[in-house]
Amino acid sequence: MEIVQSIMKNNPCYKAGKRITVKGLMLHSVGCPQPSAETFIRNWDKPEQERACVHAFIDGNTGKVYQTLPWDHRAWHAGGSANNTHIGVEMCEPSCIKYTGGATFTCTDQTAAMEVIKRTYDAAVELFAFLCQEYHLDPLADGVVISHKEGHDRGIASGHGDPNHLWNGVQSGYTMEGFRKDVKAAMGSEQTVQQTAQVIAGQAREAAEKAQAIAGQAKEAVGKAQAETVQNQGSRTMAAVGSDMHISDRGVELVAKYEGCRLEAYKCPAGVWTIGYGHTAGVKEGDTLASEVAAKSLLKEDLAKYAGYVNACVKKGVISFALNQNQFDALTSFCYNCGNGNLEKLVNGRDAATVADKLLLYNKGGGKVLPGLARRREEERELFLA
Repeated sequence: MEIVQSIMKNNPCYKAGKRITVKGLMLHSVGCPQPSAETFIRNWDKPEQERACVHAFIDGNTGKVYQTLPWDHRAWHAGGSANNTHIGVEMCEPSCIKYTGGATFTCTDQTAAMEVIKRTYDAAVELFAFLCQEYHLDPLADGVVISHKEGHDRGIASGHGDPNHLWNGVQSGYTMEGFRKDVKAAMGSEQTVQQTAQVIAGQAREAAEKAQAIAGQAKEAVGKAQAETVQNQGSRTMAAVGSDMHISDRGVELVAKYEGCRLEAYKCPAGVWTIGYGHTAGVKEGDTLASEVAAKSLLKEDLAKYAGYVNACVKKGVISFALNQNQFDALTSFCYNCGNGNLEKLVNGRDAATVADKLLLYNKGGGKVLPGLARRREEERELFLA
């Protein structure tokens, strides 16, 4: 999935500057035979466009996602109260269809139409999986991932039939029920979780800067944790109640092993300048690192954010057993790879032995076991039990 930043700053909706608490995602299709996302952006990024504005378009020719509003910005996409709760994403439609009235259309090239529809469907699955992870949403929960038509049926959107009408009109076999299941399956994929970390970092530099501050706080907390330790057994040191833990060098090495390192800045699939082990904060074209040691120093800063998620689970009681350093390292690695939402699902209400066993289940993408992801889970489990 490639996300292209195309924020429509001239649209009155963007200038209104209203924010929402994201509670769901709404899938649309554009309702006209236009596969180009850039065409819509050119037409909508104008002061006189006072009727509509969405968070993103998915291009029918390339599958690229063009983000046109910040994700937590209130958009004008639903024509109802869903504007206050849901992110709205439009899929572009094939050029070989012709609308004859309302949601009815004819199609002159079934094969070409299906290529566009499959391309936008697949991209929408990846995008919604990313957004569900970002906002800790369960795509299978009632009312979370819905179509514009389903929004209308619920009384929270205007009377449109998209994208159901498009999928049904070409007999694609796609349904919203199947879409939600595909999003759920994609949330555990290796590709999606890596993209999640990259895109979040690229779009939220402020969060990255906060992570650096957390890193400094975590270093101070290490000294306090050592003073308050209830048991010291080398690598099995138990964290004292109320103290924050920090990922060890052993944990950093585990993450680095599976992330890969590049010492010259490059653009990740989301179009964000990246360097080292996935570091993005402040990176620009032409940047270089002197060594892998320097890259690991940046990785440690980035990992502080995910260590903070593990510490938060302890403080909230989501993790109910006392963590030793190896367990903390393994869970931080897991969180960095799979996200905070999956971390909470993994540990909530479970003892240490059960968590170790359940770790191995997070090894699939698109319903298939990914060898690299399976090896990472096995190594995290081994560390967790060491």
